[in-house]
Amino acid sequence: MFKSALNLTDPDPYFAGTAGFVGSTLLDLHKDMRAFELPEAVPESVRRAHNAVRHAYVYAYFSYDLLTLAASQTFPCLELALRERIGHQFAGRMDKKGKPRPAMLDELLRVAKEQNLILSEIEHLSRMRNMFAHGSDTVLNPPLFLIPFEIVTNIIRELYTPR
Repeated sequence: MFKSALNLTDPDPYFAGTAGFVGSTLLDLHKDMRAFELPEAVPESVRRAHNAVRHAYVYAYFSYDLLTLAASQTFPCLELALRERIGHQFAGRMDKKGKPRPAMLDELLRVAKEQNLILSEIEHLSRMRNMFAHGSDTVLNPPLFLIPFEIVTNIIRELYTPR
C-alpha cells in the first residue's frame, strides 16, 4: 500500500509489530549499518553506491519494501567496486558484433580471486545476485539481507585493502 504523505514517517507495519512480525527499531537498523564502513581507499563512486544500499536498509523502517530494493542494489555495488579495481584489465574486448564487452560479475570475481585480491568465498554470489536481478517474490527480513551484504562489503574491503 502506498502511504499517504501524512504517514510517511510512520513505521512500516512489519517494524511496528502490527503485521505478524516484531521488527527492529530505527536505531537498531542504523546501528546495523554502522558496522559496514568502507576503507578510505574505496573510490567515491563505490562508496556512494554502498551508502545508498545502507540508507535503503535503514529507511526500510518506514517502507519495508526498501529492504528488497537494498538487496537488489547490493550486487551492482559489488560489480562497480570490481570494475573500478580491475575493469581496466578487460578494456578493448569486443563481442561478435564489434561492441565493447565488459566483464560480468562472475568473471570479475573469478579474476579478482585468481589475483589474490579477495579471499572471500564467491561460489554462491551469482545465484544470489540473479535472484534479485531477475525479479523475486522473496520476502526478506533484516538478517536475510545482512548476510549477503556483509559478504559483499567484506569483498569490497578486501579489494581496496593492501595485503
